[in-house]
Amino acid sequence: MAESVTFEPKSLAELKQFLKENKDKHHEIWVIITNKKAVHPKMVSFNEVVSEAKSEGLIDSRIKNIDPKKYMIRLTKRINAKISKIEKCKLNF
Repeated sequence: MAESVTFEPKSLAELKQFLKENKDKHHEIWVIITNKKAVHPKMVSFNEVVSEAKSEGLIDSRIKNIDPKKYMIRLTKRINAKISKIEKCKLNF
């Protein structure tokens, strides 16, 4: 398993496809997000990244600023596969 990969999705569909294909290949995935004030229309939002990550069994942990317009969020596999009832409802399990 490769250590880390960084990815900047241009759309939600691209993010979904990337996570499906790479969640088992890398220890951690860093997703680059453009601040909503920096670009119109924004490409992928923070909430979309977190929601899609959870649906793929990943969990968000750290955020790093890249520059005033962009930041990264770290996604890793859940250690405990249990998902709370609230999360199941949100994800339509």
